[in-house]
Amino acid sequence: MRHRGLLPWVAAHRLELVLLVLLPAAGAVGVAQIPRLDPDVKRVLYAAAATLVFGGLLGGLLKLLLDDAALARQQREADATYVRNLLNDLKAVYDRVARTRILIPAHQSAKTYGEEMRDLIDSRVQLKNVQRALEGRTEGMTKDTREKVQTTVKAMEKYLDELIVEFQREYKRLSDGQRAHEEYVAASLKAWARDGSGAPPTFATRVWDELKNLEGVRGFIGEEKGSAYETNFLIPLDAASNILRDELARIVEG
Repeated sequence: MRHRGLLPWVAAHRLELVLLVLLPAAGAVGVAQIPRLDPDVKRVLYAAAATLVFGGLLGGLLKLLLDDAALARQQREADATYVRNLLNDLKAVYDRVARTRILIPAHQSAKTYGEEMRDLIDSRVQLKNVQRALEGRTEGMTKDTREKVQTTVKAMEKYLDELIVEFQREYKRLSDGQRAHEEYVAASLKAWARDGSGAPPTFATRVWDELKNLEGVRGFIGEEKGSAYETNFLIPLDAASNILRDELARIVEG
């Protein structure tokens, strides 16, 4: 219940109480005023009016209480769904980013770097949608909670933005280098196969060496404590998730 006492609640629903109780009772009393009406009938009408006043009042109060409780329950369910959706969005972003961190060093190629960074752009858009959801809904979450989550999500957005800017700046050069390297490798292997003697040629990993040493990529795929990924993405993500879980528990408990 959202009301802090019965009297304020009754005051807020006085029109319903009048319609449910007082009008029928007043009608019974009015009929009892007919002069030639049998006294026994009058007593029955007066008793019916009293029954309407007391029984109807209690019944009306109970109905309104039940209706109000049902509305409050529906609102809690809507609020809980809203928070769960935010948590699901954050988890989807984390899953996509975590996959990118695994695949870039596993494949060690500019091609994979390009493909996975495009997915990070999608993650950035999803975080922006989370921000819009927080800004567009004022009920169902305390102001303090909303502001804290917005702060952490903005930190995650900023970090992904930095990675995306680096990708935009460096990818063309790395992609061209990767393509040239692959053509060189193919030609060298073809010549070795044609010659048919000696050990197969070995090739430098210059493109990957450049890629993994980009400032953003290095902080993103590195596992060291206090990396840019941990500080600017993972810690804010955990903070936002914990805040939202606490808020969900508060909503569910009513």
